[in-house]
Amino acid sequence: MNAIPRVLVVDDNLSAAEALATYLSFEGVETRTAGGCTEALRCVRDWVPDVVVLDIMMPERDGFETAQALRSYLPTPNLGIVAFTSLDDDHVRETGSARHNFDAYCRKGTAPVALLALMKKLWR
Repeated sequence: MNAIPRVLVVDDNLSAAEALATYLSFEGVETRTAGGCTEALRCVRDWVPDVVVLDIMMPERDGFETAQALRSYLPTPNLGIVAFTSLDDDHVRETGSARHNFDAYCRKGTAPVALLALMKKLWR
Protein backbone atom coordinates (compact mmCIF):
# COMPACT_ATOMS: atom_id res chain seq x y z
CA MET A 1 0.00 0.00 0.00
CA ASN A 2 1.05 3.58 -0.60
CA ALA A 3 1.96 5.75 2.41
CA ILE A 4 -1.26 7.68 1.79
CA PRO A 5 -4.17 5.38 0.93
CA ARG A 6 -5.67 5.83 -2.53
CA VAL A 7 -9.37 5.43 -3.24
CA LEU A 8 -11.12 5.56 -6.59
CA VAL A 9 -14.84 6.40 -6.34
CA VAL A 10 -16.80 5.16 -9.39
CA ASP A 11 -20.38 6.39 -9.66
CA ASP A 12 -22.45 7.73 -12.55
CA ASN A 13 -23.83 10.33 -10.10
CA LEU A 14 -20.78 12.58 -10.28
CA SER A 15 -22.05 14.91 -7.54
CA ALA A 16 -22.28 11.97 -5.13
CA ALA A 17 -18.85 10.70 -6.19
CA GLU A 18 -17.30 14.15 -5.67
CA ALA A 19 -18.97 14.55 -2.27
CA LEU A 20 -17.58 11.21 -1.07
CA ALA A 21 -14.14 11.99 -2.53
CA THR A 22 -14.13 15.35 -0.75
CA TYR A 23 -15.00 13.72 2.58
CA LEU A 24 -12.26 11.12 2.11
CA SER A 25 -9.69 13.79 1.23
CA PHE A 26 -10.46 15.53 4.55
CA GLU A 27 -9.65 12.19 6.20
CA GLY A 28 -6.20 12.07 4.57
CA VAL A 29 -7.11 9.80 1.65
CA GLU A 30 -5.92 10.52 -1.90
CA THR A 31 -8.99 10.23 -4.09
CA ARG A 32 -10.05 10.26 -7.72
CA THR A 33 -13.49 9.92 -9.23
CA ALA A 34 -14.81 8.27 -12.37
CA GLY A 35 -18.28 8.33 -13.89
CA GLY A 36 -18.21 4.75 -15.15
CA CYS A 37 -16.13 1.82 -16.30
CA THR A 38 -14.33 3.46 -19.22
CA GLU A 39 -13.30 6.44 -17.12
CA ALA A 40 -12.22 4.17 -14.24
CA LEU A 41 -10.00 2.10 -16.54
CA ARG A 42 -8.49 5.29 -17.96
CA CYS A 43 -7.79 6.55 -14.43
CA VAL A 44 -6.00 3.39 -13.25
CA ARG A 45 -3.61 3.39 -16.21
CA ASP A 46 -1.20 5.62 -14.30
CA TRP A 47 -2.72 5.75 -10.78
CA VAL A 48 -3.34 2.49 -8.90
CA PRO A 49 -5.84 2.73 -6.04
CA ASP A 50 -5.78 0.65 -2.88
CA VAL A 51 -9.58 0.55 -2.78
CA VAL A 52 -12.31 1.15 -5.35
CA VAL A 53 -15.72 2.28 -4.08
CA LEU A 54 -18.03 1.11 -6.84
CA ASP A 55 -21.67 1.90 -7.58
CA ILE A 56 -23.59 -1.02 -9.05
CA MET A 57 -26.45 0.56 -10.99
CA MET A 58 -24.67 2.45 -13.77
CA PRO A 59 -25.51 2.81 -17.47
CA GLU A 60 -23.38 1.15 -20.15
CA ARG A 61 -21.36 -1.19 -17.90
CA ASP A 62 -22.77 -1.83 -14.43
CA GLY A 63 -20.73 -2.27 -11.27
CA PHE A 64 -20.46 -6.04 -11.69
CA GLU A 65 -18.91 -5.63 -15.15
CA THR A 66 -16.74 -2.74 -13.95
CA ALA A 67 -15.40 -4.79 -11.02
CA GLN A 68 -14.52 -7.60 -13.41
CA ALA A 69 -12.79 -5.17 -15.79
CA LEU A 70 -10.79 -3.59 -12.96
CA ARG A 71 -9.72 -7.01 -11.62
CA SER A 72 -8.55 -8.00 -15.11
CA TYR A 73 -6.75 -4.73 -15.77
CA LEU A 74 -5.12 -4.47 -12.32
CA PRO A 75 -3.98 -7.99 -11.49
CA THR A 76 -2.91 -7.06 -7.97
CA PRO A 77 -4.05 -9.19 -5.04
CA ASN A 78 -4.17 -6.12 -2.80
CA LEU A 79 -6.93 -4.23 -4.63
CA GLY A 80 -10.06 -3.92 -2.49
CA ILE A 81 -13.41 -3.32 -4.19
CA VAL A 82 -16.42 -2.15 -2.18
CA ALA A 83 -19.90 -2.46 -3.66
CA PHE A 84 -21.46 0.89 -2.72
CA THR A 85 -25.07 0.76 -3.79
CA SER A 86 -28.71 1.18 -2.89
CA LEU A 87 -29.24 -2.50 -3.74
CA ASP A 88 -29.51 -4.80 -0.73
CA ASP A 89 -26.63 -6.95 0.41
CA ASP A 90 -28.32 -10.26 -0.54
CA HIS A 91 -28.85 -9.12 -4.15
CA VAL A 92 -25.22 -8.03 -4.47
CA ARG A 93 -23.99 -11.25 -2.89
CA GLU A 94 -26.18 -13.47 -5.08
CA THR A 95 -25.43 -11.57 -8.27
CA GLY A 96 -21.89 -10.45 -7.84
CA SER A 97 -19.70 -11.60 -4.99
CA ALA A 98 -18.49 -14.93 -6.26
CA ARG A 99 -18.41 -13.87 -9.89
CA HIS A 100 -16.94 -10.41 -9.56
CA ASN A 101 -14.89 -10.52 -6.40
CA PHE A 102 -16.30 -7.69 -4.33
CA ASP A 103 -14.41 -7.58 -1.06
CA ALA A 104 -17.04 -5.66 0.88
CA TYR A 105 -20.52 -4.18 0.69
CA CYS A 106 -21.81 -0.83 1.97
CA ARG A 107 -25.30 0.47 1.39
CA LYS A 108 -25.61 4.03 0.10
CA GLY A 109 -26.86 6.31 2.84
CA THR A 110 -24.54 4.75 5.41
CA ALA A 111 -22.53 7.32 7.35
CA PRO A 112 -19.25 8.08 5.56
CA VAL A 113 -17.30 7.30 8.74
CA ALA A 114 -18.62 3.71 8.58
CA LEU A 115 -17.59 3.41 4.92
CA LEU A 116 -14.14 4.75 5.80
CA ALA A 117 -13.78 2.18 8.60
CA LEU A 118 -14.69 -0.58 6.13
CA MET A 119 -12.10 0.67 3.63
CA LYS A 120 -9.39 0.83 6.31
CA LYS A 121 -9.81 -2.92 6.83
CA LEU A 122 -9.17 -3.47 3.12
CA TRP A 123 -6.04 -1.38 2.78
CA ARG A 124 -4.23 -2.83 5.79
